[in-house]
Amino acid sequence: MKIRLAVPLIVSAALTGAPVLAQQAQDPEVLAKIGEGEIGQLDSTTIRKYGDTHGRFDVHIKRRDGSPSRDGITPRTVRFMANCKEGTMVVAAVGMFDPGGQLAKTMVSPPGAVDPHVPEKGTQGEKWLRTVCMF
Repeated sequence: MKIRLAVPLIVSAALTGAPVLAQQAQDPEVLAKIGEGEIGQLDSTTIRKYGDTHGRFDVHIKRRDGSPSRDGITPRTVRFMANCKEGTMVVAAVGMFDPGGQLAKTMVSPPGAVDPHVPEKGTQGEKWLRTVCMF
C-alpha cells in the first residue's frame, strides 16, 4: 500500500518541475515582489473600478532577459486591489506558471490577511496605482 501511494507522488513531483516546487513554501506577499533580473508589467486590460475609490489590476512578472526560470522563481501574475482614496494597494492573489507557460498554482490572500501598503514614490507600484486610479 505504501509503495503504491509513494510512486504517484514521486512521479507527480517530478512532472511539475522543481521551480514550481521551490515557490510553494512562499506566501503571496513574497511572490508579489519583483526580484533582481525580473520585470513587472501592468496589464491594462485587467483594470476594474469598484465605485469611486476601489479598483483591481494585474501585473505580470517575468525574467527581464526572457531566459528560462532559474533559482526557483517562475513567471507569475499578481492581482492587486487598490484603494485610491487612501493611496494603498494589497496583494489579492498570485498565479504561478510552469516553464511551459501553463498555470501551475494560484494562491489567494483572504480579505484582511495582508495589510495594505502605500507604495514608495517613484516605484513601479506607485505608477501602477496612479494609472489605476485615473480610470
